[in-house]
Amino acid sequence: MSKYLELVEISDGVIVLRRSDTKEAPLVKIEFSKEVKNLLNGMEFDVAKEMIKSGIETLNSDIDVEGLDEELAEQLLEKESPNRVVH
Repeated sequence: MSKYLELVEISDGVIVLRRSDTKEAPLVKIEFSKEVKNLLNGMEFDVAKEMIKSGIETLNSDIDVEGLDEELAEQLLEKESPNRVVH
């Protein structure tokens, strides 16, 4: 099992969080309606990234942080990551 996760925009416009070693069974799917896409004006990926970040931060406040893979948590919370995988 991979210890790395990736946030990816797949071909039908759905943004998924998945393990980097498998393309199946994403952990999270985020899909914006056409109305919201118009409001976001191309910023859907950035908003999805912030949604995932917020979820992880919320979990960190409620779970044993010692049990988390530190490198993975840092990678997910990194604000300046330029990576955007589009298929």
